[in-house]
Amino acid sequence: MVTRRLPSSASLLAFAAAWGCPGWTQTIERADPEAGTLAPVVITGNKASLATAQDIKYQSSAILDAIVADDVLKLPDHSVGDSLQRVTGIQITRERGESSGVTIRGLTQMETTLNGREVFSAGTGRNLDFTSIPAELVSAIEVFKTPEASQIEGGLGGLVNLRTHRPFDFSDGISALNLRWMHGSLVDQSKPQYSLLLSRRWVNEAGSEFGALISLSHQQRAFREDQKSAGNPTQRTGLIGGQTVTAPNGTSESASSGVRKREGLHVAFQWRPSAGVELYAEGGVSKLFTRQDTHQINVFPNSSATFAPGSVQLFPGTTDLQSITWTNAPVSILAFARDTVDKVSNGAVGGSWKGGPLTLKADVSHTSSFSSLYFAGIGLSGTAANFTQNLASGSTSISGTNLLDPANLTVNNVLYRYRPFKGKLTAVRFDAEYDLGKGFWRQLSGGLRLAQRSANNGANLVFGDRAVNVPASSVSGSLMPYPWSDFLQGSGAASLQEYLTSTLNNARDAAALRAAYGIHTALPTGGDPIGVWRIREDVYSGYASAHFVSPGLPVDGVVGVRVVQTRSRLDGSQSLSGVVSPLSINNSATDWLPSAHLRYEPSEGWVLRAAAHRSITRPDFNQLSPSITLTPNTVNPLQNQGTGGNPNLQPIRANNLDFALERYIDANTTLHATLFFKKVDGFITTVSQTEFINGAFYQVSRPRNSDPATIRGLELGYKQFYENLPGWLGGLGLQVNYTYVDSRTPSTLLGQDVPLQNLSKNSFNIVAMYERGPHSARVAYNWRSRYNSSISNIVGLGAFPIYTQAYGWLDASYTYRFSKQLLLTVEGHNLLKTVRRSYYGNSTRPQSIWTNDRQLAVSLTWRH
Repeated sequence: MVTRRLPSSASLLAFAAAWGCPGWTQTIERADPEAGTLAPVVITGNKASLATAQDIKYQSSAILDAIVADDVLKLPDHSVGDSLQRVTGIQITRERGESSGVTIRGLTQMETTLNGREVFSAGTGRNLDFTSIPAELVSAIEVFKTPEASQIEGGLGGLVNLRTHRPFDFSDGISALNLRWMHGSLVDQSKPQYSLLLSRRWVNEAGSEFGALISLSHQQRAFREDQKSAGNPTQRTGLIGGQTVTAPNGTSESASSGVRKREGLHVAFQWRPSAGVELYAEGGVSKLFTRQDTHQINVFPNSSATFAPGSVQLFPGTTDLQSITWTNAPVSILAFARDTVDKVSNGAVGGSWKGGPLTLKADVSHTSSFSSLYFAGIGLSGTAANFTQNLASGSTSISGTNLLDPANLTVNNVLYRYRPFKGKLTAVRFDAEYDLGKGFWRQLSGGLRLAQRSANNGANLVFGDRAVNVPASSVSGSLMPYPWSDFLQGSGAASLQEYLTSTLNNARDAAALRAAYGIHTALPTGGDPIGVWRIREDVYSGYASAHFVSPGLPVDGVVGVRVVQTRSRLDGSQSLSGVVSPLSINNSATDWLPSAHLRYEPSEGWVLRAAAHRSITRPDFNQLSPSITLTPNTVNPLQNQGTGGNPNLQPIRANNLDFALERYIDANTTLHATLFFKKVDGFITTVSQTEFINGAFYQVSRPRNSDPATIRGLELGYKQFYENLPGWLGGLGLQVNYTYVDSRTPSTLLGQDVPLQNLSKNSFNIVAMYERGPHSARVAYNWRSRYNSSISNIVGLGAFPIYTQAYGWLDASYTYRFSKQLLLTVEGHNLLKTVRRSYYGNSTRPQSIWTNDRQLAVSLTWRH
C-alpha cells in the first residue's frame, strides 16, 4: 500500500498503519508502492506521541485530531475526558473534580465508538460516559470532526473513537506494570491505583502468527467537592419601603466526599494464518463505582420570614439584594449516601481477507451496559434565630441557635431512592474494498451494518422517602458534628460549619435505616409506571464510497453516501384521570447522508482541506418515551392538561461544511486553522401545544423538534519542539490551540435565539513541554469563557439564562526515566484549586460556588 509521508516520520506512520480496525477512516497515499511494510513501534514520551498524532492527522482524508498515549499504560492526561479537552473544538464540564460532559463544537450529540464499534453507557442518552473508561486501557483517541460514509452515523458534532491495544501493535512481546498513589487535598486521603499489560506474539515454521494481549486497570480516587448555592431569586416586598427587591430564598451548602473506583479489563487475540488473512477476537469490561457521602445544610426563609431592621443592603444601582439578616429562618439538614454504578461490557469477533485488489472484512459485536443510582439518608429540621447572608462575598452565618445541640433539631424524614438503566446492542458489519490501480479512481468501498439496540429504565425511579417526627435527642448516637472545617477553602466565603448531621452508618442498608426510625414496611420495588419506558431500535445501514487521486495534480479525496433506516418500537403507558394503560408505538425513518472530503497539497508540508457532510443524531430515549399523563378539567375543558414524551420526534439533522489549512514543517512542528459551519434542524425543546387526544383537546407539554439553528467557528492550533535552541533549552516545546464558536438556537422559554448550553464562545489550551535525556515535563492550562449552563424560569421574574463564569484549570506532570524499562512520574491536577462560580442572568444574582481537591499523584512504571 502506498503511503504519503511526513519528513522523519516513517516509524510513526507504521504505528498508525498498524491500527487496521472497523471504521478506520481512509488514507490516500502518494509514495512508492514498493516501499515495504514497517514494523509496529512502541511510542515513548510527549514528543513521540504528539508526532504520531500529527502524522495521523496528516494522513487522514477526514478532518480529525488524535491523542496518542505517550507510553504503554499512559495517556498524556490522567483521564480520557481531560485528554479530550486539549483538542480544538472540544469543551468539558466537571463533576467531582473530573471531566464529565463533553461537547464537540458545542454539541453534546456525538457518536462514541470503541475500536470502531458503537459503545454507550446505559441511561437516557446515547453516548459513552468517558469517565467510565480507565485511561490506562486506551492507546489512542481519535476525534473525527467530519466523519466519512464508512463510519457509524449518530454524531451531530462528530465522532470520538477510543482505541485499545492489540497484540500486533507491538513488534514483539511486551510487559508493563504501573503503580500509582493519588492524594486528594480536601478529602485528605490517598488511594492506590495499578494497571498491567501483557502481550505476546508467536510465529510457527509455516509463517502463521498468533498474538494474545491482556490489559487491566484498577483505580481508586478519593475526592471532595464543596458547593454553596443561593436559592432561586424571588421578588419580595417589605424589605425596603416602596421597593420590590430581588432576593434569593436562602442558601444550600453541601460537601460531597467519597471514593471513585474504576476497573477495566481488555483481552485481545489476533491470528494471521497466512498472508492476506487475519482473524481476531477481543472484548472487555469497564466499571465505575462512585461511593459518595454528602452533608448539606439549607436555610430557606419563607415568604413571610422576618428580618433584622437595618440589615438590608442592595447591590449599588440595582434592586438585587446584597446582604440581609433573616430571623427565625427554617433550617433543613440533609445527610445522604449517593452511590452510582456504571458498567459497560463488550465483545467482538471478526476478520479480513485480502486477495489481489479485493479486501473483505466482517465484524460481529455485542455491547451491554448497566447503570444505577442508590440514594438514602435522613433529613433534620430546626430554626435559626438569626441567619446572615452576604451575596457579594458568598458568606453566611447563623447566630442565636446552637445547631450542635440535638434538642434544637428534629428528624423529619428518611430518604430512599433507586433508579436503574439497561442497554444492549448487537451489530453485524460487512465491508469490502477494491483497489482500482493508478487511474483517477483508486479505490471503491462499500459495506452493510445491521444493529439492534434496546434500552429501558427498569421500574423507573423508585421513590421511598418517608416522613417521621423523631426528636434528634432520641437518636443522638447516630448524629455527629459536621465533619469538615475548611468548607469552600480559597473562595473567600465564610460558611455554616457548626451543626449536627447523620453519621450515615446505616445509609447503605436502606431497610435497616428505615427500621431505626420506626419504619418497618418493605422497601418499594417500583416507581411511577407512567415513567417506565422500553425502546428497541433496528438499524439497517449501508454505504458506498470512492477514493480518487488526480493524476496531474496534488489533489485527492473521498466521496460517498451512507443510507440509514431506523425502525423503532416504543413501549410506555398512558395515564388518563389516574387510570394507567399500556401504550406501544412503531416508527420508521430513513436518512441519506452524503459526504465529500477533498485534500489539496500545493507543496510539501502544505495541506488544504474541504469537507461537506450531512449528519444526524437520534433523540434521547427518555424524549422518545410514548408515555403521557392526561389530566382533564371537568369544570373547564379548555384547561385540559397533559405531559409526556414524544415518540414522533425526528432525528436532529445537520448540514456541515469545513475548510482547513494545515502546515507541516517537520515531525515536531505544525500549524493548522479550520473554519466550520453547521446548519442544524430539529433541536429538541419542551413546548406546550394544543393536541386532540381521545376525543378532547389538551394543552400538552412534551419534547418537540424546533426551528433551525446555526453554529459557526474557528479552530487554531500550533505545536513545536524547539530542538535548535542551544544546550538544555533544546528540550523545550509548546502546544497552543484556540477555539471560537458562535451558536444561535431558538429558545421557547426566552422567546429568542440563545447560545447552546454548556458552550463557551472562546476557549484555549496552553501546554508547555520539556523533553531531553531522561527528563520529561508537561504543564497544561485549559481556559474557557463564560457559558450558559441552563435556563431558569421563575414565577414573577420570567425566564433567564444561568451563566457559569470563565475559569481555568492547571495540570502538570514530570517524568524521570531511570532506564528504558523504569520511569517515575509525579503529577498534579487542579493545581490552582480553581473556584467556579455561576449566577442568574447577571453577577448581582449569584447562584453557586464550587471547589474541588487538588490531586497529587506519584507513579512508577516498569516495562519490558
